[in-house]
Parts: sequence; structure tokens; C-alpha cells
Amino acid sequence: MLRLRNRLPKWWACTKGATVVEFAIVSSLLFLLMFSVVELSMHSLAKVLLEGSMREASRYGSTGYAPKGSSREDNIRAIIDDRTLGLVNISDPSFKLDVLVYPSFEEIGAPEPFNDEPPLGNLNGIYDVGEEYTDVNGNGQWDDDMGLSSAGGPGDIVLYTVRYDWPLLSYLATLFGGPEGKLPLKASMVVRNEPWGTGGT
Repeated sequence: MLRLRNRLPKWWACTKGATVVEFAIVSSLLFLLMFSVVELSMHSLAKVLLEGSMREASRYGSTGYAPKGSSREDNIRAIIDDRTLGLVNISDPSFKLDVLVYPSFEEIGAPEPFNDEPPLGNLNGIYDVGEEYTDVNGNGQWDDDMGLSSAGGPGDIVLYTVRYDWPLLSYLATLFGGPEGKLPLKASMVVRNEPWGTGGT
């Protein structure tokens, strides 16, 4: 027992292998930080590609052209899929593509007009069931966005919006994401369709 006590101070003061232990602790944090930086950089790249794809898709949509056997909407989605180089999964449930037609640039995102004055209205500044309104998009109900879901016709004003939730893998990267560990991607583009002839679709 005495011999063991005499050896303990020597064992405690031994520093052999300390470098390996320190490297194991520091390197794990370093690799996690590096992976998070790479992942957030990939998210930024995906955003740039998504914005670029929206420019191409809206430019195509404004021509009114669609090959036989396909619609403009299908080709717009195909352009987005191609231009994002596989970083945006268009078959993912979080991927949403909205193509809306508006009467003018000033009315983009605006609600459908309604009459808030008595006797049917109550002057509260918001639409209530029973108040008169103008059904701009013709869907039979009042909407807080008057946009009509369509790629539009000749000369129409069209808003293209795409949304996608980028899934995060690293812990540090999830600090920048939502509760589900995802970072939202969004890109929008407004165009006026070309005045094509009767051959457009």
C-alpha cells in the first residue's frame, strides 16, 4: 500500500498521451464547426441557384410556349429542377411553387376589394363573412390575396414564387434553422407576359 502511494504522484504527473486526448476533444469541435460552415455555404449556394432558376423559369413562362404533351407549369418546374443542380428537391413536400396572375403591378399581394360600410359592414377594416366583395380571381370566395392561380395569358402580370425548406444535418447549423432543423429558401419574380398571338398556350 505504501508503494502504491509513493507511485501515485509520479503517475499523476505523467503527461504521456495528453496530446492525443486534447486533440480528440478539440478536433471533434473543429470538425463540427467546419461541417456547419460547409453546410451553411451550401444553403447559400442553393439560394443563389434558386433565384437564378426563377429568372429562367419566369422568362420561359412569359413566352406562352409549351411543347405538345406538356404544360407551361410542368416546364417551369423542370427548369427549376435543372437549374438548381439537384440541391432543391422539387418532389419534397416542402417545395411549393405558386404562379399567380394579377390585374396590375400595384395589386400584387393585395386582398380582394370588399365593402366594409353598413349595413352589411361594420367599419372594422377587415373582411367579415357576409360583407360584399369583388371576386377578382373568380374562385367563389373572398381571398386575402387576389392572385389567380395561373401562368396567365398574353400581356398578363404574373408573380412566380417558390419556397423550399433546406434540411440541416449539423448541430451548429440547426441553431440558425427553425424548430425542425430546417432553413427556408424563397425566391420570387414578377414578369409581364409577352403579347403572343393565338398560337400561345
